[in-house]
Amino acid sequence: MKHRLLRALMPLGIYPHINFTYSPFKILEYEAMLEWLPPPGGGTALDIGCGDGLHTMLLGRRFARTCGVDVNERFIAIAREHARAFGARANLEFFAQPLEQVGFAADTFDVVLSVCVLEHIPNHEEVLRECLRIMKPGARIVFSVDTLETIAEPDLVESHRRQHHVVRYFREDTLRELLARTGFVNLEFRPLFRSDLARDLFREGIREGFNFGRLRAPRLAAQLRRAEAAMPAGAPGTFLLARGERPR
Repeated sequence: MKHRLLRALMPLGIYPHINFTYSPFKILEYEAMLEWLPPPGGGTALDIGCGDGLHTMLLGRRFARTCGVDVNERFIAIAREHARAFGARANLEFFAQPLEQVGFAADTFDVVLSVCVLEHIPNHEEVLRECLRIMKPGARIVFSVDTLETIAEPDLVESHRRQHHVVRYFREDTLRELLARTGFVNLEFRPLFRSDLARDLFREGIREGFNFGRLRAPRLAAQLRRAEAAMPAGAPGTFLLARGERPR
């Protein structure tokens, strides 16, 4: 019922929209990622761990062709239904396989995007090597990971790990070493959600769930923007945004 309603909103231009994540964290996370993406135009993009395709559809407005990959067949079935309803607004393809099994040709993608997925993948280094192979020379990868550096309570971190099947949490030094070892260059990092408000909301999410509600999430996102803007440079974050390139 929910997804039929969302598809009904597409002709009205209401969906897809990032506010439909129902999370202030996802709203600001996507806004931060957009700052590191190339401007809209041609090219080919890949969304790893695309879920039901919200980010893939949003990317589809910016690129000539956009592919989404997820191991969850139910999510991909929903994403394909969304893509059919979205029609000619975007050129979308979805694959219900691990990235390394899809078999994309080398030098295919101009941009690779992933939203808090890498920390859930046991063979994350293999996946990054596959990204490098299928990216064009000079292509960009932009992704986020959980760090939970602002959550001091071990029981909350462990609860989050169990609930969300986290394989490992990354820090900037470990992620920088991993990306450099894999072959990416021009690395940049940006901690996200460094404020006390972000910490408190994230604690709430661990305890009660991260669906903050369709109306509440945008209001909280506005509050978070102000709180984050007031934080000093260098403060650790709950998430980490990373950017790298394939060598030319």
